Amino acid sequence: MFKLYRIPATILCYFLFTTGAEAAKPEDVFKGRIIITANRLPTRFGSESAFIAAVRHQSVDKVWPIEEKGNDHAVWKIEYIAFFARPLNDNEITVKFWEIGPGQQRYVAGDEQYMRDKASRIFASSIQLAKPEFETNKKYSMTIERGGRVLARTEFWLRGKGASYSGKVEFSDEEAKLR
Repeated sequence: MFKLYRIPATILCYFLFTTGAEAAKPEDVFKGRIIITANRLPTRFGSESAFIAAVRHQSVDKVWPIEEKGNDHAVWKIEYIAFFARPLNDNEITVKFWEIGPGQQRYVAGDEQYMRDKASRIFASSIQLAKPEFETNKKYSMTIERGGRVLARTEFWLRGKGASYSGKVEFSDEEAKLR
């Protein structure tokens, strides 16, 4: 008798959990998160589950430069989508970047962004980051805030060529005399 009830309960649980996941809104699945994507996503999807799958598939945590010349010049372009727990009822948000180091955080930059729809729980945009404010091979935190309250966040690495050194040391004549 026990075995007869076990199979239907398993099937019932499967349908409850799979239909709930498929019907979930992207805003609920990713709320409070900023997702950095490898490429710009399409503006329309066939279903909410297709949108969720595309966001998961395109999500990255390492951003490579679109332009890099020598040690002093690098530009990174970040495509991102932020998901909020509830509508903001405001058009203005602040995007902030913090460098994350061992046991510390250093504020790097911030920018005001404007939303078209106050009732939306999703905000997608792109932003360019460049040296000297941002450095190659460092970890950063990105937050979206309103009124000093963090609404969404993510962490990522800015990758690229590190500084290159020849290993050759040159001394002036005066320094050589002191040696």
